[in-house]
Amino acid sequence: MFRRHWSGLPKDATFPSDLKGLGYFVNDDDEIRSVESPEQYFKFFINKNERINQRQRFEFDKALEDIIHQRLAAEGLEKVALPLGSTTSEKHIAVFATPDLPSKSRIIIFFGEPTKALGMLAGRVANGPGGINKGSLVSVVQELQKQVASNKDSSPPGVFIANPGQLHWWPKGRRMLTATESTAIPLPSLVHAGRRHIPGINTVIAHETPEKHVESVFSTLLQVMSERTKVDLIAIGQSCELVTKFLDDATNWHAWKDHLDAMLLMGTVYPADLTNQALRDFMAKRARAYIVSTEPLDTPLAPPSGNEEEQIPAFGCPCYSSSEPFYAEMVLIRALKPALQYLETVALTPGYENDDILVAEKPKQEFTDEDWEKVADSEKPLIRVVDADLMKQEVKNQKRWRKFLENGEACDTSSSSDEEV
Repeated sequence: MFRRHWSGLPKDATFPSDLKGLGYFVNDDDEIRSVESPEQYFKFFINKNERINQRQRFEFDKALEDIIHQRLAAEGLEKVALPLGSTTSEKHIAVFATPDLPSKSRIIIFFGEPTKALGMLAGRVANGPGGINKGSLVSVVQELQKQVASNKDSSPPGVFIANPGQLHWWPKGRRMLTATESTAIPLPSLVHAGRRHIPGINTVIAHETPEKHVESVFSTLLQVMSERTKVDLIAIGQSCELVTKFLDDATNWHAWKDHLDAMLLMGTVYPADLTNQALRDFMAKRARAYIVSTEPLDTPLAPPSGNEEEQIPAFGCPCYSSSEPFYAEMVLIRALKPALQYLETVALTPGYENDDILVAEKPKQEFTDEDWEKVADSEKPLIRVVDADLMKQEVKNQKRWRKFLENGEACDTSSSSDEEV
């Protein structure tokens, strides 16, 4: 008999928690590059074992997150633990906020994608071409610092960065993780399948889901804001639906209607199925959506009712192109300046209402044989010719199989008639 001890299992992969230890550095263009090969960015596939790759990524993401948080702090924001009164030594949700938030006349509330870490916009930019600031909320905060809160307040608006993505509490690490990060925490061995998610241990009360986190953030801000504070909302991806769904509730709308000044929906994809007429009017007049599109930046794409010709549903507000053709996480990065400028314009213009969207009708073009010849072979549909007798035999076989499933009896394979089968 052979018996394997727990001590005989291979140890889990371990890596340093800083860029230098991982073999990377930040160059003069604010991009993370390899120390050994400065022309190379972060390399995920360092081993054939997927677990080892995930463990390296886990520590790399932590190192990158620390840099982003340090830079947000350098911009004047401070990390706050939710629920209010919590400490970083106990279960909490970390968010960033301007220290003098209660005294601000205008506040920008940011809800990132529910899959992203606090302060992150797009990892493909933060740890690749573009750099850390551009791929994170550091660039957003820096742009907001150039604005004024209102016609009567020349100071920059306050900023509150929610955290709907990191809702998994890791007791040993004493910090919150995204769902993806939670699968890469250290395990007893390299072959362990993972750790079970236990709601009482791995969640924070009132922040168990992105929906509840959004509700809690709105509730918390009502406690600390002045009654005269105006609020601008920025939401990305799925958070667009979370925010509008929250405000669609009559009670929530009544509590926030006097605070809301403008709204940006970045990368929204679902139609605004709203029952609250007051919210629908607000969005049509003082909200704007930027979506994935190949059109030039700021090109009007659809009015609040949508644009069937471009297959754009009714988002409930005017819709503009971000010039980003693929990824929702890139929308705010592409449309950063015009999007944030829109918020300031609304704040500085008494009685502001959106202009009517006029979408130019595109001329329809006939697809000719010459156009077909220009299409690459790899993009053309695959066409095959099947022998007629072989097709008939396949049909018979399928009928025999169905009959077998019905009565459990094998059919006579010598039969050549479809009716007999």
